[in-house]
Amino acid sequence: MSSLKEKLLKIPLDRVALSSDTILMSYDDIKKMIKTNSAKIEKLKSSNVVINGRDSFELAKLLFLLDGEVNSILFLPHDIDKSSKDIYLIDAKINYEVYLENDYLYYKNIKDIDYKNSLKETIWIIPTSGTTKIPKLVAHTFSSLTRTTKSDLESGNHYIWGLVFDIYRFSGIQVFLQAMLSGATLIINRSNMIMSDILNNLIKHNCNALSGTPSFWRKALMSKEINDLDFKIITLGGEIADKNILQGLKLKFPNAKLLHIYASTEAGVGFSVKDAHAGFPKKYMDNGINGLILKLSNLQTLMIKNNKQTQTYLLSDKLYDNSGFIDTGDIVEIKGDRVYFLGRDSGAINVGGNKVQPEEVESVLLNSGFLQAALVYSKKSQIIGNIVCANLVAHDNCMDKKILKKKILKFCRENLENFKIPGLINFVDELETTQNGKLKRS
Repeated sequence: MSSLKEKLLKIPLDRVALSSDTILMSYDDIKKMIKTNSAKIEKLKSSNVVINGRDSFELAKLLFLLDGEVNSILFLPHDIDKSSKDIYLIDAKINYEVYLENDYLYYKNIKDIDYKNSLKETIWIIPTSGTTKIPKLVAHTFSSLTRTTKSDLESGNHYIWGLVFDIYRFSGIQVFLQAMLSGATLIINRSNMIMSDILNNLIKHNCNALSGTPSFWRKALMSKEINDLDFKIITLGGEIADKNILQGLKLKFPNAKLLHIYASTEAGVGFSVKDAHAGFPKKYMDNGINGLILKLSNLQTLMIKNNKQTQTYLLSDKLYDNSGFIDTGDIVEIKGDRVYFLGRDSGAINVGGNKVQPEEVESVLLNSGFLQAALVYSKKSQIIGNIVCANLVAHDNCMDKKILKKKILKFCRENLENFKIPGLINFVDELETTQNGKLKRS
C-alpha cells in the first residue's frame, strides 16, 4: 500500500512544501504536524471522512494527515449546493467531517451509524465537474491518481509550482500531487483572488512551473504582471488547447517546457502532448499511449481503456462499457495524422436539427486574430430551435466595434458552415471563469 505520508519520509525535510501569501510550511513542519495529531488520526483510522471546501491550504495539510489512515476522503468543493452535499454524505457513508484549527485536527460526527471498513488503500472520492449535468462521485486511490506522476526528488528541488486550479477538483489534486511527490514547493493562492493578485503572489514566491486552463492563460497573458514571471514548465488542461494559446505561450516563454494534458475525473490520468500543436498525434489512437488504448465511439467521442484503472463511480452508475472502455464524452475529429477535440457531446447546440459544438466555433473565432477570448452559447429561437451567440473580448478595444464585427463575420463565413456562424455577437471586457479556471458556461 502506498500513501502520501509514506512518500513524505523520502523528501529532504528542510525544503519548503507549501506557501501562500502569508504562510510558509516545510516538509519538516508537515512531519511535526502529523506527529502532533497522531492520537486523533488514530481515532479516525479506517473511517469515512469529508473535507468541506473551506480553504485550499487546509485541504493540502489534511491530505498528509489522512491518506493511508482513513478508509475514504470525500472532497466537497465550495460551489456544490447544500442539497447535493447532503446526498453525497449519505452516498459516501461519511462518519466525520474533519478540519484544522491552527494545525490541530478536529472532527465532528456526521452519522451515529458505524460505517468503518477494513483499510486497504484510502479512497479519494472526487465529484465530477458537472458542467452540463449533476456531478457524480468518482472513487480514486492514491495509486490511480499518481499512475504517471514523476517523483524525481532531485528535479523537485528546482521547481516551484503554482496552484491556480481548485484543489478540491481532479485537476487541482493532480498539480498538488505532482509538486509534493517530487519534493517541490507548491504556492497555494487564496480563493477568489483577482488575476493581478494571483500573478503577484506567484512572482513573490518565484514560481517557475504553472498549470492552468487555456482560459486562465489567456487572461494571464493580457496582464502586465506576466512579464515578471519566467517559467520552466507550463501545462494546460481542463479545456481544449487551441493553436493560438499554445503559440502565444511559446512565443512569450520560448525556454519553457510546454505541455497540454488530457485527463478527467472519470477517465483519470490520461496523456500529455509536448509538440505545442493543438490536438494529439493520431499514432496515440493507433498504438496507444502510457498504457492507454484509445478508440472512437459511434458518436465520434473519445473512448479510453486502461487495464490497470481502478476508479469507479461511487454508486451503481456504470463507468465502463462491457469492453472496459470509458466514454469521455469529448467529440474528436481525425484530420490527417492529427486528432482534434471539438467539444463535449453534452454541450452541443441544436440549430435547426444541426449540431454545433461551442468549442469548435470558439476556436475559429480565436483563429481570426482579432480576439483575446471567446465564449459561444445558445439562445432559444421559435424558428430554428436555438441561435448561436458569442461573447467576445477584442485584442484592440479601440477598434470600431461595427468594423470589427464585420471582419469577424467575414472570417466566420470563410471558415464555418452557415448554421455555425454566430447570429448574435456581444463585445465584453472579460469572460467569467469558474474557480477552476474554466469558462463559465450556463
